[in-house]
Amino acid sequence: MWLVISLYIVFLLVFLLIPPLYDGIERKIRAKLHSRVGPPTVLQTWYDILKLFKKELVVTDTGLLSILLGGLLLITVIITALSMPLGFNTPLTSSTASLVLFTVLLIGCQLLWVSLSLTPGNPYATVGVFREAVLGMINEFFLVLGLVALMFYIGSPSFASMTSIRPSITYALIFLLLAVSAYIGSGRIPYDIAEAEPELASGILIEFSGPLLGITLYSHFLKRAILYGLLADMIVLPLARIIGVVGAAILYPAILLIIWVIFAVISVLLGRTRVDIAPKSMLKIYIPLSIAILIAWIAGV
Repeated sequence: MWLVISLYIVFLLVFLLIPPLYDGIERKIRAKLHSRVGPPTVLQTWYDILKLFKKELVVTDTGLLSILLGGLLLITVIITALSMPLGFNTPLTSSTASLVLFTVLLIGCQLLWVSLSLTPGNPYATVGVFREAVLGMINEFFLVLGLVALMFYIGSPSFASMTSIRPSITYALIFLLLAVSAYIGSGRIPYDIAEAEPELASGILIEFSGPLLGITLYSHFLKRAILYGLLADMIVLPLARIIGVVGAAILYPAILLIIWVIFAVISVLLGRTRVDIAPKSMLKIYIPLSIAILIAWIAGV
């Protein structure tokens, strides 16, 4: 028990440090694919965030509310990371409702993100929030649907039950649905239209600077790691019985990096869509996937 708790604390700290590092790796890979030099080091994203924390905090008239919501967003994202396994289960993630708690916290992160984006009152930010809300309502619905389907498939609202499942077509389809949702939820092209930098000059982030911008960016990267981490858990947890706790803890960040890089490459190959087309394209993906899951479930495969 103490070994599991100690490992979890160590790997939780590692998990909190990983997102900006993986973003730095992504930036180097994207630069190579674009035939550019890119940042001088994979630690560049961390350097950028730390530099922001050293700058002066400049805020609008609603700055106090922005700071409060920014801090609350960061705390909620960190708690969400606490509520998920890092390749192996702990007493917290083995609780009977750990998957439900994780789902609620994810929705809370999205609501706080939208609320934070509304506080500056900038018209460009407002347009970005509208785009975020339109995409978020559709994506969060199918994210929750995928998580509910996962709970029914494993027969429990607990992460712990994932260690005893066997791979199947139904499980693979649920994984695919959650993978699409994680990709869209992490704000990648073509579904990054809430930012749409060429059109909206950084959209919802336009009024943020200094430490507040640093908190916002770090929260975004950490949320991205959490979404991808769910997919990594769906791969690693069923193997935990075979490779053990230590093996699962070591395999988890490697799988997380692979997922991160795959999504980064996909985003390079795609172009930005329009806000009136994006919801329709999302439904064209989600509805057939949902029907396929239902058919596979009924067929028992």
